[in-house]
Amino acid sequence: MSITASSAAEGLRGLTRDVTSRIRDHDLALCAAGVTFYATVGLIPLLLLALFLASQVAGAQTVSNLADGLTRLLPAELGARDAARFLADSGTSMSVLAALVALVPASLYGEGLVRAFDRLSEREGRRLSLRGRLGSLVVVTMSPALLLAGLGATEALTSAIGHGLGGRLLGIYFAFLVGWLTITPVLAFAYRGLSPERPGKRALLWGSAGTGSFLSGTCLGYVFFLSLGLDLGGAYGGSLGLATAVASVGWLFVLHLIVLVGYVTTLALHARDGRPLGLSG
Repeated sequence: MSITASSAAEGLRGLTRDVTSRIRDHDLALCAAGVTFYATVGLIPLLLLALFLASQVAGAQTVSNLADGLTRLLPAELGARDAARFLADSGTSMSVLAALVALVPASLYGEGLVRAFDRLSEREGRRLSLRGRLGSLVVVTMSPALLLAGLGATEALTSAIGHGLGGRLLGIYFAFLVGWLTITPVLAFAYRGLSPERPGKRALLWGSAGTGSFLSGTCLGYVFFLSLGLDLGGAYGGSLGLATAVASVGWLFVLHLIVLVGYVTTLALHARDGRPLGLSG
């Protein structure tokens, strides 16, 4: 069957209707807020564990040097660079006992995603059990390879592109690609391993890759927002640190809205046999 512009547009409109229909009876903002709560508890320990395990594989000094290369790309405004440097130093210098303790709050992030996925699933009967916490441990196991690949690619690309407007634009593009390729496999695991449903490979590829691209772009947008150096403290008694923390939680909320819409889209794609345009053959 040949694909024309009109048939492609109609297929995409049909996919949009399917996604809208699936989320109409759910409070998506409330689900995203719930996951964001779990993320505020579990995301930092998860990142620290990723840095700790990466340092065990490649050496603390190597990971620290790679992390410094990434830190230098962040804006100094609103403490973004200092926060990233503190996170890298803390993760690479963690003790084994501290890493084991961090596993407990880190596992909560997966539980939050499981609860949201179960809420948005059309399957009856929810199976919370230990699926989310065990899934978080799988992400922890994946994290060293993904983190080292991302940091290594960032270091190689930034040292090669140089300076100037062209170099900056090329750097933004490469940063988007690195983020996209790093986030996509984690989303693919989450959408299948933490879901009560089992979307097919084609749907999983489209859903996770598409959502990963939006997440990577949103992360770059937040870095740009930090670089503006806006005076955010006025609404919070002049406390810039508190205002930055609130802005970061708001950014996490937006990220999780995207993750959940991507999950629902993946389920809609699965119902279409993984074909975004809904065309067979």
